[in-house]
Amino acid sequence: MKLLCVLFSFFLFVSLVAGIHNKSSLTFGFITTLTGPVVVSGAIPVVDLTLKLINDRKDVLNNYTLGYSPILDSKCDRTTSLDQFFNVINSDTTIIALLGCGCSTATIPVAEISHYWNIPHIAFAASTHILNDRSRFRNFYRALISNVYFGEAVAELMVQFGWKQMGLITQDEALFQNVLVGIISAFEKQGLVLDGYIIKTGGSLNPFFARKDAMNFRINKINAYPSFSYQVLCEAYYRGMYGSKYVWILPMWYGPDWWKTVSSKNCSCTDDVMLQVINGIIGVVPEGYFPLENESIITYSGLTSKMFRDKIDWIFQDPKYQNYSEIVPGTVFDTVWTIAIGLDVASKKILIKNETGCEGLPGELVPLEHFQYTNMKLGCVIKQSFSELNFLGITGEITYSLNGSRPYNIILYQQYRRISANSVARVTFGHVVVEAQRNIFRFIQGESSSTLWIGGVPPYDGYPMNKIHQNNIVIVIIYNILAGCGLIFATFCFTFNIVCGNKKLVKLSSPRLNYIIIFGSVFLYLSVFFYSYTADMQRMQTAFCNVRLWLFSLGYNLCFSVILARTWRVYYIFNNPKPKKKSTGIKDWILILMVLCIVAIDMTIITIGTTIPLSRMSATFTNDTIHPQTVTDDGLIQKNFLLLCHTKNSFYWLSISFCYKAFLQICAIFMAFHTRNVDVKVLNESKEIAAIIYINSIILVLIAVAELALESNHDAYAALFGLGLLIEATLFLGFIFIPKIFFLYFDPQGTKIFNHKTTIVAALSQAKIEPTNAILSYAGTV
Repeated sequence: MKLLCVLFSFFLFVSLVAGIHNKSSLTFGFITTLTGPVVVSGAIPVVDLTLKLINDRKDVLNNYTLGYSPILDSKCDRTTSLDQFFNVINSDTTIIALLGCGCSTATIPVAEISHYWNIPHIAFAASTHILNDRSRFRNFYRALISNVYFGEAVAELMVQFGWKQMGLITQDEALFQNVLVGIISAFEKQGLVLDGYIIKTGGSLNPFFARKDAMNFRINKINAYPSFSYQVLCEAYYRGMYGSKYVWILPMWYGPDWWKTVSSKNCSCTDDVMLQVINGIIGVVPEGYFPLENESIITYSGLTSKMFRDKIDWIFQDPKYQNYSEIVPGTVFDTVWTIAIGLDVASKKILIKNETGCEGLPGELVPLEHFQYTNMKLGCVIKQSFSELNFLGITGEITYSLNGSRPYNIILYQQYRRISANSVARVTFGHVVVEAQRNIFRFIQGESSSTLWIGGVPPYDGYPMNKIHQNNIVIVIIYNILAGCGLIFATFCFTFNIVCGNKKLVKLSSPRLNYIIIFGSVFLYLSVFFYSYTADMQRMQTAFCNVRLWLFSLGYNLCFSVILARTWRVYYIFNNPKPKKKSTGIKDWILILMVLCIVAIDMTIITIGTTIPLSRMSATFTNDTIHPQTVTDDGLIQKNFLLLCHTKNSFYWLSISFCYKAFLQICAIFMAFHTRNVDVKVLNESKEIAAIIYINSIILVLIAVAELALESNHDAYAALFGLGLLIEATLFLGFIFIPKIFFLYFDPQGTKIFNHKTTIVAALSQAKIEPTNAILSYAGTV
């Protein structure tokens, strides 16, 4: 009996050993990035751990032992990656799948041609969305989530925190240039400002940091590999562009303490320096990059995310893996499981001769260990098996869309927070669900702006506030007070003209024409307000532009046309001594008609100019060249603009209007000069009118210079133009009414002036002018 038991045990042991040794080996190619701009050597210990778990399982590839070919380094380089791929293909061992080739730059060229050997190509570190093109990459799969939504996620972050502009520095690599395209598209859709720079690997960072307004961009994103990001953040430290006033956005797929591989060797940018800069930095990463947050869920591998983390920590303590950098271990883990389960599904299809979808292709459904690169049928079955996968991995559900990528549209937002003097933790504070119609942002439980930002308020993005630079309030107050006093004076003159209109002294100066001067002066005083004050709304300022132009032109023309008409009357009388027929003098209605004609011509010019759309007066925004940018007491950047009233073509008709006024002025000067020898007391305002004409010439030049040359210097423009208006209005009223008030006070009856007509005759004799009926008629009107 004992002999039978011993024999049974012996045969059982032999059968088990024979079963183990009868397992066939399946080999996949393993190309990764061991050197170069990004290092993913940390994938090796994770692959070793995963293969041990797979080969210990009896329900996955039960008849096979899964392993990999000698590890090759792609150096994150296109040419090197292709060379290494051909080294694998031309080796003595036939691979049944390819795990590689590290970064996106190295993966793209191999993924384009790997289908020619009928092997599935699966990646764990290539995220560029270019690889979603199934027409180019026919046998490609990846457990790493595509970066196709990175741009949308960053734009949503900007909108959520009220940021309007961002600086972007991109490393000149295919992966990041593709991300850049997505960011540009998302920013354009949201109406955000992006100031982007592409810097070559190893190139100078000055184009980004030395630009004129670099300090104004408080929100900056680095779109690069870790070693490049380290250089950027070191430069930011020495330029003072870090801390609570600045936000840097990083790719959060970087490994733990990713900067230490460089900072430990750099005495100018040490770990302590980096910890200061890193603290508070935020970033985006797809949800499927990291192990499940729920640590109680058991995945297909038999591990929970906590068990997985413990095993990863344990294996990286092995001296054999001491110098390896950890990066996306969960994705590497799920990638190897994808190979194992995909091949297991294919082996079961082979057993039952299931070649659905692959009929008619050359080749036979032979066991996996007999696979050859030319067997298109078996290659098709393996590819379909990968496409049908659906299992719970350590990073979430593992399933592949038609383009070979995992269909994840949830992007996580994370922040580095300092937890001790020597370490920081990476904390997830929210996520965004990217959808076709809209994106949905949510803080995770326990997180909010108060936990994210100092004071609970997002940092200022440096986007300048547009401010309409209005005229100096001192100018506005002083000029409007003076204009108010002028209106009171005009009211007094109006009252005086009514009360004293029957007095000889007033009657001689044609009171009806005096009313026109008063109304014209009132318009000039009113226009002072519209010239000294600048509205802060474009529509209102446009109204101001047109109102003040009409008030000025109408007021000036009413006043000056009366002065011109009176000068002409004196000129006509004293320079036309021998008329052909008897003259009864020049009546007031003729002068009023002359005034209306003068005013009508200028109003016609302005009406035509403001009616034509291309020359219509409107307020337009223009950079304030004197105070282009200021900083408020709160540290906010303020970009100053002016609302100017000119359009491109308004200059022409304004010039015509001023030329017309200049022509009238020349006529007035000519007539005033030729009547300078007339000294008749009964013509009691001839000297004052001449003074008005000469002074007005200077003021008109002042106003024309201000209008045509100084408008961009708004304070000087308002001061000079307003001063000219005040002087003009006061000049017209003062020289016409103040002498009358003075003489009327001291000589109410006018006996010193109107004693008899000999005063005129004597004056004419002195001036060597023969008295005529016109002159005597004018004297007789009083």
